[in-house]
Amino acid sequence: MYINTFKYTPADVDCKLCTEYVKKFGCTACGCPWMAERIEAGVVGYAEVVRQMFPHDKRLMARLEPLIRDFPGMLWQDERHRQRMEGVKIHLGHSKRRDTPAFFAVMFLFTSDEDIYRRAGNCLCRRGAEFDYARLHEISPHDYTLYIAARGIYTNAGGLTTRDLADAEVVDAAALRMIVNALLIARYGCAVLDIHERGRKA
Repeated sequence: MYINTFKYTPADVDCKLCTEYVKKFGCTACGCPWMAERIEAGVVGYAEVVRQMFPHDKRLMARLEPLIRDFPGMLWQDERHRQRMEGVKIHLGHSKRRDTPAFFAVMFLFTSDEDIYRRAGNCLCRRGAEFDYARLHEISPHDYTLYIAARGIYTNAGGLTTRDLADAEVVDAAALRMIVNALLIARYGCAVLDIHERGRKA
């Protein structure tokens, strides 16, 4: 059996090697087409990846800029969050079919605090995410928002819109941070969890 151990390095993803790079003008792309590879190489900060992830919506950006400015150096809620998620990954084992970025995004949200994990942790099954197993009776608005976001990310239907994310009355600040980070996982994979730098301000 062959195990691919290749990992991109900063030299591999130098912007000057990209077909979108023009010596006189620099990068000519509207958005980086190699963001996932640059994340893996460790050359992307939180600011860049968040700004590229979302459309240029002034209301949403007004909420995202404080998120970027106050980035604590990790995407996790806290160290217990990381431990819970790693524990679930070990418990479930590896499954090539199940282990998609969307599944890990759901796992990230459902392990973010003790209450949501108690209510929705059993949705994380060996065959995938089963949202009917969640216990929603008397769930807090914060945790229900995370549940709706997770279901929307996984099923690509009935989730939160960018308009919802821009509205502080719909999505509180703590939930927004977790949802944004989960969306980054869903798009770019678990490599984003290795981002520790805020990155430069554009």
